Amino acid sequence: MLPVIVGIEGLTLTPRERELFTRLQPAGYILFSRNITDYELTRELTDELRALTSGPDEPIIAIDQEGGRVVRTADIGVQHPSAADLSATADDSLVTRAAYYNAQCLHTLGVNTNFAPVLDIASPHANALPSRCWGADSQTVTSWGGVWNRAHTRAGIATCGKHFPGMGGAECDPHFELPVLHGTKDDFLADAAIPFHALMPELPSMMIAHVLIPEIDPALPTSLSPALVQDFLRSQLGYEGIIFTDDLCMGAIAKQYTPAESVAMALRAGCDLPLVCHNACEHLEAIADAVSRLPEDIMEEVERRINAFRFPLSSRRPMTFIEWHDFLSDTCAFNAQVPSSCSATPGSPVQDY
Repeated sequence: MLPVIVGIEGLTLTPRERELFTRLQPAGYILFSRNITDYELTRELTDELRALTSGPDEPIIAIDQEGGRVVRTADIGVQHPSAADLSATADDSLVTRAAYYNAQCLHTLGVNTNFAPVLDIASPHANALPSRCWGADSQTVTSWGGVWNRAHTRAGIATCGKHFPGMGGAECDPHFELPVLHGTKDDFLADAAIPFHALMPELPSMMIAHVLIPEIDPALPTSLSPALVQDFLRSQLGYEGIIFTDDLCMGAIAKQYTPAESVAMALRAGCDLPLVCHNACEHLEAIADAVSRLPEDIMEEVERRINAFRFPLSSRRPMTFIEWHDFLSDTCAFNAQVPSSCSATPGSPVQDY
C-alpha cells in the first residue's frame, strides 16, 4: 500500500492510471468536479477503484463536499447550503438534515470520506475560506461544526476536520502562496485550535493547513513540520486518528518542493496520508521510491493508522434512477429552506476544482 491520496484526471481511468494504481496500490483517491458529470458513471468509476484495490479493506474514496461554493456535484444537479448559511439559521434540524442529504449523495456516488467540516474561524481576509466557515468565533464553529459532523458520521460517511491548527487568520490563499501566521502553541489553543481540540474525540481524521508559523517552526510549513504534527497534534494533544495533508500540489508547497519530496517530508512529520490531487500519475513512481526509503518504524505506524481508518469504511448500493430523481427533488426543496447570504466572496481555485 502506498500511503497517499491521489487525484484522478477524468471521468474514467486511463490505462496508465489502471496500471499504476494496480501496481502501487494507493491508499485512496479524491474526486473533483472533473470526475463527476453523471451519477451512474461516477459510481462505475468508484466501483472500479475498489476492484483495483487488493486486501480486505476498501480504499479511501474522498471528496471536498462542504456545501456552498465548495461542492463537486453541481454538474449532476446536487448543491448543498454553505456552512455560513446553515450556521445563520441557528437551527439544529436544518444543519442535521443538510449533513444527511450530503451523505446520501456521497453514498450513491461510492464516496466514503468527506473532507469536511471546515473548523477554521472566519475572518475578513481573502484566504480561500470566506463562506466556508461556521462562524467568526471558536464557540460558534465548535457548536455548529459539531452538529454537522455528528450527523454526517451517523449517516455513514467518514469526516475530516480541517485545517489544523486553524488558518482563518491567513492573509493570502495557500493555493497561490504560503501564508504566514503568528502565535505560539498556547496562542492557538486559546483560540484558532479550540474547535479541533474540542471535537477531537469525534473526528476520525484531520487535515493539516499549509501555513508557516515561525513561533512553532520557523523553517517548515505546518503540513511538513514535525514540530506541528508530531510534537503538537500527536504528542501534546494526543490525537490518534488519521492525519491528511492539504493538497501538496498547491502553490504554498509546490513552489518549493516536488510531490515526492513533500510526501516524504509529510510522512516524516507525522502525517499519514499526503494528498497529491493533480497530475498524480506524473509523480507516483517518484513518490513510491521516496516512500520506500523512509524508516520502517514510521511506515509501520502509518500503515496501522490507515488500516484502522479504512476498516469501518463501506460502500452502499447506489440509488435507482427513480430514487435519484426523488433525492434531487428533496434536496432542492430543502435548499429553499436555507436562506443564502449571496454575499460576494473572493475567488479561489478551491471552488473551481
